[in-house]
Amino acid sequence: MVEYLPRSAWNARPPTAGPGNLTVSRVEGAVIHWPGTGSTSVIHTKAAVASALRGWQDYHMDTRGWSDIAYQVAVDQSGRAWTLRGLRTQSAANGNNDVNERYGAILLVLVTGEQPTAAMKATTRAVIADFRRLYPRGTAIKPHSAVRPDPTDCPGPAARAAIARGDFTPGHVEDDLPYTQAQLRAMMQAEIEEYMRRFWAAPTGTGTALRQQLNRIEAAVTHAAISEDAGLDQPLVPDAPPAPDPEQPADQEPATQ
Repeated sequence: MVEYLPRSAWNARPPTAGPGNLTVSRVEGAVIHWPGTGSTSVIHTKAAVASALRGWQDYHMDTRGWSDIAYQVAVDQSGRAWTLRGLRTQSAANGNNDVNERYGAILLVLVTGEQPTAAMKATTRAVIADFRRLYPRGTAIKPHSAVRPDPTDCPGPAARAAIARGDFTPGHVEDDLPYTQAQLRAMMQAEIEEYMRRFWAAPTGTGTALRQQLNRIEAAVTHAAISEDAGLDQPLVPDAPPAPDPEQPADQEPATQ
């Protein structure tokens, strides 16, 4: 289940009288949207997303005359799900009353040239799973460009490609990070280095015992080297007394030369 941020999280204005709830038997699926502002300035932080949602709500209510921000739920690049109208309330985003009655509307907070992150895709899959629990017949996942009566580029090429790959389909398994062999080797080396760092730094365990033993060996080798340099490695032996001079016996004459 998705944890949806409430409308209070983005300081939403209260809606005016709107179209009411979707009819379960009529819903065919969910439509994916993007803001389509043409800007390349990313909207990633929680505060930035909240500010953008308020701006879009103001435009939809004050300029377009709609009862609320047009979409049901927004998903940002950090994987946060934002309650807009909510999954039960009919959207105003899909093009006309007919398609709004047949499809939900999920807004991806993407800007021009930006790819959906793994977090965005995972949360969108979860939101669509929740949508399907409410509307069991609503299994279709379509880009806005596929249902809007008038031409539109929404939700942009990156999101359309993700829809075509099934990235937003619940249960989809994907490799979001295709690495080269060089990248994989670098990651493996980093993992090994991190393991060794933890192995030697752990307060207890095999690494600590080995480190202590190596420290003792190093200390012993260092001590031996210092002793040898100082000449202290030879055992101390007391000096032997000098040998006495030889003496002739008193009763013996010196030998004749």
